[in-house]
Amino acid sequence: MESRKTRCPGCRRASCGECGIFQKLNTNKSVRISFPESFKFQPQEGLGISFDVGTTSLAGMLWNLENGTLLSAETDINPQAPFGVDVVSRIQAAMEEKENLVKMQKLLVERLDEIAKRLLKEAVPQKGKVRKVTIAGNTAMCEILLGILPEGLFKAPFRQDYNEVIVEKGSCLGFGFLENAQVIVLPPIGGYVGADALMVYSYVNLKEPAKRILAVDIGTNGEILLQCGKDKFACSAAAGPALEGGAVSQGMRAVKGALDMVALSGSFPMQDIAVRVIGGGKGVGICGSGLVDAIALLYRIGVLDRTGYMRSAREAKMAGVPGRICNRIIENSDAGGERRFLLTDVLQPVSLTSGDIRQLQLSISAIRSGMEILLRKAGCQVEELDFIYLAGGFGYYIGIESGIQIGLFPDIAREKYIQAGNLAGMGAAMALLSPKMREEMNKEKEQLVHVELAVEPLFQKLFMEHMNFPLQIQKVMV
Repeated sequence: MESRKTRCPGCRRASCGECGIFQKLNTNKSVRISFPESFKFQPQEGLGISFDVGTTSLAGMLWNLENGTLLSAETDINPQAPFGVDVVSRIQAAMEEKENLVKMQKLLVERLDEIAKRLLKEAVPQKGKVRKVTIAGNTAMCEILLGILPEGLFKAPFRQDYNEVIVEKGSCLGFGFLENAQVIVLPPIGGYVGADALMVYSYVNLKEPAKRILAVDIGTNGEILLQCGKDKFACSAAAGPALEGGAVSQGMRAVKGALDMVALSGSFPMQDIAVRVIGGGKGVGICGSGLVDAIALLYRIGVLDRTGYMRSAREAKMAGVPGRICNRIIENSDAGGERRFLLTDVLQPVSLTSGDIRQLQLSISAIRSGMEILLRKAGCQVEELDFIYLAGGFGYYIGIESGIQIGLFPDIAREKYIQAGNLAGMGAAMALLSPKMREEMNKEKEQLVHVELAVEPLFQKLFMEHMNFPLQIQKVMV
């Protein structure tokens, strides 16, 4: 296997002692990045910004277009949350009242303008104007940004409302700080499989030509891509926001105060729960990687059964769960209240409820079922894959073993998993730094077959199957 050593895109060194740019890229959705060796940079004038526009998160990178150097990076929250936590809610809001579309578009443009200002401030004393901006996002986010009413995404058969690269002057879209920049909105593959998925595919295809690759960008709208010989498929799985900390009672982004790892401490029968908190100190919530760790652990030791049912303290004790852990199971005395599991201490509690477990199961099942549909389409066994690329900040930080234990990922050789980081953002950067690359991306999207999971006969069957955790998990008490 070829060496996968990468260089910091900021200072260009293989080991930079985590310079400021590296640290910024290694948080939240913008993570460690590098271009494929075969990528050809094309010098241009001035500065440029590449944006990854997600349903939940936004990420921007400022580039020197003359030499291809990354100057600064910023992340932020998508401000459209008042109109819904997922793309379906926002599409419905836009369709119900056109004024909602106008408001969402304005909110997004203003936030991207703010990110651009911070990027330039971080890059001081860099001189120059932002001349070009590339934007990659899921189909709904790109259409809302463009002010397009997302009629095609509103009902089946789901269709995108734009097909090609769209180039506009910033002022025409309502940008202020970027009013004179050329804004390039990259094209979708089809339906809900947007430009962000195309960016992931373009990166992987350039990095691993002729390899059998499954690429998964896990977010509120999870995109799955398969390259297996001449067969190239793409689909979108409605994962919902749970894996990014949304729709969970104490869920949050991967920022200071979030539990991002959950493990066992001590020896049986005196074991207890240990957690890691981003930034140290007391935990105030739990992010996606922590959720996956927590559920895998609770299932492995017997607090959860295969269906996701949370056992009572008495039931857990009978199942052989250590006493200290049984004491963390709390019954809600309110009528209709949910049972919950205490991950931290009672003074500043972070808990998981039965409803939280169900939200995670829905996300897990949607993504895993999408993977299997594409593999069956290509007649490819999961063991035949050369690599599984996990994209996005969540994919970068998730514990692979925990993901396998709860059925999110297939149980194959661990060395085949590549936690690649923000490939959608990297694809947007390649499109910014190489006009020729943009042309190639347009060609690549025609080669990919869009699979609409909602109309696949097997999808519902697979979805119900994967709502349960895998049978092969054994309790480990060491």
